[in-house]
Amino acid sequence: MTKIGGIRIWPRSLYGQILLVAASALLVAQAINATLLLAGARNRAIAETSTMIISRVTNQVERQEAMGIPLGEADWWNSQKRDGSKRKSRRAPPVSITVGAAPLTIERADLQSDISERATDFLRQGDIALSDVRISAVSVKLLPAELRDPQLKRWQRARLRQPDQPLPNIAVLFSARLPDGQWINAAGLVRPTENASIFALLFQTLLLFVAVMVPLALVARRIARPLVTLTERVQRVGLADEIAPMPAEGPDDVKQLIEAFNAMQARVSTLLGEKDVMLGAIGHDLKTPLAALRVRIESVDDDSERDKMAATIDEMVTILDDILTLARLGKSGEALQSVDIGALVESIVEEFPAASFDEPDNRIVASIRPVLLRRALRNLIGNAITYGQVARVSIAVAHGRVSMLIEDDGPGIDPALTESMFEPFTRAEKSRSRTTGGSGLGLTISRAIARAHGGDVVLENRSVGGLKATLSFNA
Repeated sequence: MTKIGGIRIWPRSLYGQILLVAASALLVAQAINATLLLAGARNRAIAETSTMIISRVTNQVERQEAMGIPLGEADWWNSQKRDGSKRKSRRAPPVSITVGAAPLTIERADLQSDISERATDFLRQGDIALSDVRISAVSVKLLPAELRDPQLKRWQRARLRQPDQPLPNIAVLFSARLPDGQWINAAGLVRPTENASIFALLFQTLLLFVAVMVPLALVARRIARPLVTLTERVQRVGLADEIAPMPAEGPDDVKQLIEAFNAMQARVSTLLGEKDVMLGAIGHDLKTPLAALRVRIESVDDDSERDKMAATIDEMVTILDDILTLARLGKSGEALQSVDIGALVESIVEEFPAASFDEPDNRIVASIRPVLLRRALRNLIGNAITYGQVARVSIAVAHGRVSMLIEDDGPGIDPALTESMFEPFTRAEKSRSRTTGGSGLGLTISRAIARAHGGDVVLENRSVGGLKATLSFNA
């Protein structure tokens, strides 16, 4: 998961990742496409302006040769009256022309080699006596005032009719050698990219996103939705509740995965059923001789020895019950019931004189297996009293989960050993005496019961001393 500034950039879900990758690829492709289109439009505009400049220069050179009109004079057909009289034109020509002893050189000029070569061929074919033709694209700001100002005034007058028309920022500079050794320099401003073209690109991008992302989102959702359901089913495999086979839907690959999961779930369910039958038989076969042995020790004359034997048998029966309970948690026969959690906890706390209960302000109802949950809570409260003298129980609800908190005043445990306490037959009290500790299965059973309800049991030391056990489950 990638985050920038606390914001998640890379989504966790397959659905989100597919959409993000597709959207990013479309955005990059469209950005490249827009760049190429704008560059092509710019090149076309430069070519159009270059053609106009070449035509204007060619016309000026031909007029000079035929009529002796100096280069750079305004077009006479734009300044002639119908009666043939002449007047000086007030309108700036579309191209500014100057003549000098040297070519105009501007740094950072973008030489248009292809256009220059085509212009040379055109002038040669038209017998126009110009050589060393050089055509470049330059910034308008870098042009000399005599070439730049007439063109800007012309564009500014045009903006009076079209206020939204932007001013050009690129110009085409033409330089060529005349037969007498002088150089003719001409410049024309390149028509800027219109806002309509940019809006058209944005609209095209939007249409492309809609045309591609909507179908892709539908297909990705069709793939991801069964996977989400399948994940939920996998998390419930082996828990106490029975799960019906999942309907196979989605593409063929996903359907095959669902069918394989259903087959695996059936095999797991069969194995759990066989295990329960086997455990029931083992429990019966072991408890029967223990019960017979319990009867036989009644004939022992020594009361002290008889009591010790009876206590040992009772311990064996209790350990056997704990083992069978832990083994059967994977497939409990107890049905879910809607239970008042506060009333259930209060009834259990009343069984322990050293326990207290902080009743919640609101009534909390959850769907649970009360017999199993009672056993888990008894184990935790019993541990708190055994090792911490007291047990303070409270209930909290947050984000759809119910948490039962059991706090004591004991010495706590080493944080490095917290998880190991949930392993079977592990006890905080190292002796094996039943008078100082249990069988070592209490926490293991409590966590298994909590996880069968979609929750967990967590142990942590309190800052003021003692231990806090949190049993949580889905409300």
